[in-house]
Amino acid sequence: MRDVTILAMSNKLTRRYHRDDVQIIKREEAYQGFFRMEKLHLKQRRFDGQWSETFTREIFVRGDAVGVLLYDPRSDQLLMVEQFRPGALYDETQSPWMFEIVAGMTEEGETLEDVVRREAQEEAGCDIEALEKLFSYWVSPGGMDEQIALFLGVIDSRKVTEGVYGLDDEHEDIRVELVDFSEAVRGLQDGRINNAMAIIALQWLQLNRERLQQQWCQS
Repeated sequence: MRDVTILAMSNKLTRRYHRDDVQIIKREEAYQGFFRMEKLHLKQRRFDGQWSETFTREIFVRGDAVGVLLYDPRSDQLLMVEQFRPGALYDETQSPWMFEIVAGMTEEGETLEDVVRREAQEEAGCDIEALEKLFSYWVSPGGMDEQIALFLGVIDSRKVTEGVYGLDDEHEDIRVELVDFSEAVRGLQDGRINNAMAIIALQWLQLNRERLQQQWCQS
């Protein structure tokens, strides 16, 4: 460990460095297929104030996405989807079919809210009564550029038709089902729900469920 003295700050979560403290010396396209990989030659400011030597990092360029937790506070039910995920094939202990929330990639010219409503229709045939932006987070910033904007979408579960949805030209085969909140929590506890976006959204719901029920059940 380097002998570096870092001054104490009154606000412990104040970032010391920003975008100007990184220099991109060279950018190369390492791969272009369904996704893209870039190789960056970089310098960064170190915590001792000096610039680092040039080093390289590969970045998986995926683009930004949205996720929406579709929830009916009146029936205390969530809309969840199940679909195949090829990345999970590397885990031989669990199924590559995952229980998720509705999500999709942003496209040029669309607002985040546009994407949420479009994906809710494409993946679940579902209309959204009201949207609430929760927060945005980086998926894996050590090697990927993807940022997720997470929303709550209030729905009327009586208007949801369970079944199989998705776009054929995108090879989507998505099963939709309504799940009681208590069953979703059991899914978190026993590992049936095992992807980051769904876990984050459901843990947010655990913290905010009472507020939502008070707001919507009294309206």
